[in-house]
Amino acid sequence: MSSPDLHNAPFAALDLSSDSEHSTPQSDNEPLSRRERKAQFRLNKHRTDAYAAFLRSENLQSTAHLFDPRPRKTLCIINLGFGAAGCSTSSRLEQVFSAFAGFERVVLKHNKPFSFARFRSGDEAKVAYDAVHEKPCSAFGGKLLFIEFLTHVQFARLADHEPQSSQVLDESRGLFYVPDFITESEERLIMQNIRDDEEHELRAMQNNERSDKWFKIQDRFVKHYGHSFDYHTKHVGDASLAASLELPAWICPYIERIRTVVPSYTCQPDQLTIQRYPPGSGIAFHTDSHTAFTDTLVIVSLGTPVQMDFRKPGASCFTTVDLQPRSLVLMTGEARYGWEHAIRIRRSDLIDGTVRKRCERWSLTLRTISQSLMCSCSYSALCDSNDAMVRDLRSRRQTKNHT
Repeated sequence: MSSPDLHNAPFAALDLSSDSEHSTPQSDNEPLSRRERKAQFRLNKHRTDAYAAFLRSENLQSTAHLFDPRPRKTLCIINLGFGAAGCSTSSRLEQVFSAFAGFERVVLKHNKPFSFARFRSGDEAKVAYDAVHEKPCSAFGGKLLFIEFLTHVQFARLADHEPQSSQVLDESRGLFYVPDFITESEERLIMQNIRDDEEHELRAMQNNERSDKWFKIQDRFVKHYGHSFDYHTKHVGDASLAASLELPAWICPYIERIRTVVPSYTCQPDQLTIQRYPPGSGIAFHTDSHTAFTDTLVIVSLGTPVQMDFRKPGASCFTTVDLQPRSLVLMTGEARYGWEHAIRIRRSDLIDGTVRKRCERWSLTLRTISQSLMCSCSYSALCDSNDAMVRDLRSRRQTKNHT
């Protein structure tokens, strides 16, 4: 392997005349003192050594296109790792970042010289970046930490990198697609049941009783049964936000049918989400919370067809499934935990060279609430098991169970 190309790294311009963001500002009329020059030399040397170690560990020649100059949710701490350079631990690294608003979790990979800190938003991560980047860190004996922003995909590639070869998403990896899971008459009956629920909602509101609840999330509309879902915390929400604490009776026959078409399905779902997608709406790439729900989730499509995209960010894999009306998609195992799914926001899909206009689509998503709030998967960039909020939920549940 040839030596890494440090000139393409973000610290490339290391001469003191550089005006890059990593250089110490200097006035033309105020030259650096001898002490300041020595401090600048040490900073540049530490930076050079840190990025060179990072490049060697990942067998990279350059960091070009790896880091993002814009604030992102994930921070990469270049020179602090677990079982390697830096000799950090999760608890020590959390001491540094947990004091900042929006902190979610840290991720360390064995024998890697770098680590990660994840925040709710890029703006919140930027506050931590400004406070810690290239500044002495007391939690690590005054060590200077070098930090970069990572997109979600680059985070996954660094944290959960897998070979791209033979990464096909099919039943062997936990994705089941069943066309014509329900009949046209059953589809009409389900839509009528949804409308009946709407009429009940209007009557309940007039009588000041508990009513069904629709929420607008971006451009789509959602309603939850059994348990609600909080789109801010990405976890189980307050019970009062659910339309009902029980699943509607009309869904039960279809749950039994799932066991017939996918015999490995043994779940007893206790959460239903109904979603209405107006033309042009969609949903961003995501995995359903690993700790809020158990191993399997099911989606039944109603109305009109739409393309659903799947990607495995740790392996740069991508595939598309054309969801036909009345079809069923079941995700379990790797497809559930290691792949993200999305519906692109657009008004048409291109099918075999033909443009297909999108119309209104509905979906029914069935899930089972996790009682353990734990996940032991290997997809650290996608898993929320170590999130501060989730650990707090587990702690409160344990305390409640012991009282």
